[in-house]
Amino acid sequence: MNPLLKSLLLPFLLILTALPVQAEEKSWYEIDGIRIRAGNLNNHLGFKWGEDRIITTDDYYAHLTNDRIFPVALSLPETLMSSWSFRGAVLEFRPKAEFTDLVPVDANKDGRKSGDDIYLRQLDALRTSLYNNFFNASDKSFADANSNWALSADITGSNIFLGYLWGVFIPIGENHRFIKLGAGLGILYMELSYKLNLCSEYKLRFPTVEKQEAGGFTTTDRGKASGTCFGKTEIDSASTKGFGVGFAGHFTLWERVTKDSIWKIMSAEHGGSEIKFVDLKLKNHDKNLDFLLESYSLEIVSYTYRF
Repeated sequence: MNPLLKSLLLPFLLILTALPVQAEEKSWYEIDGIRIRAGNLNNHLGFKWGEDRIITTDDYYAHLTNDRIFPVALSLPETLMSSWSFRGAVLEFRPKAEFTDLVPVDANKDGRKSGDDIYLRQLDALRTSLYNNFFNASDKSFADANSNWALSADITGSNIFLGYLWGVFIPIGENHRFIKLGAGLGILYMELSYKLNLCSEYKLRFPTVEKQEAGGFTTTDRGKASGTCFGKTEIDSASTKGFGVGFAGHFTLWERVTKDSIWKIMSAEHGGSEIKFVDLKLKNHDKNLDFLLESYSLEIVSYTYRF
């Protein structure tokens, strides 16, 4: 977790923990209800070499778009610590998903254009470091034969995130809460496998999208880019099952809480902050890449039936 975030989060949690707690009906691990929801799920996955990100997902690209959130979820109980503060657990399951042709991190992508295509590759300094300190003889042979080589990856994984939050909100009457904010820590269990690939070149392509304007006119625009790893050659693979510890965050624009139900509009959860799986060891290379995970879910609207 970011050191600045830690320094801000700790005093906040200590203050909230010291507040008087109102009567608690259920333990934090008991099921409070079943939530029906509509929204999106976004997993930001990536790899680092040293301190630098070199491969990532990005929902800007069409082949790495958000998934629809699973429509049914379990809700854990929440405890009021005052009329404007709360604490409680959050649980999120992210089903098995596959992401292919992850994007090489390239800050100079606009300078590598050819017509409507953009070619991506890691920055020159990182390419040199990877070539000298990470690549084996076979990788170097591939790179020598393909001057525009880039590293990409294909990932398959699922995870369960359990976090505990402390937070505040603006109370409006007895049942309504506005601008609800929470922060805390969480534990993530993940099953993950990935293939590390060398591309002879990594190209972004932009489809043409037609739009109907007022007055019957038709205009064209560029749609979301779709990235492709051309000449894809698998150079290594790794898999793991394990736990990580990370940051948990929460935001809800508005909710209405009664004894029997909870309605929410625009509710977001964030789980994970550069969680590293140190046992994710490659088979054909002496050194490893750090794998990072950040997960976001956005519930546009949800209804919880409370037991």
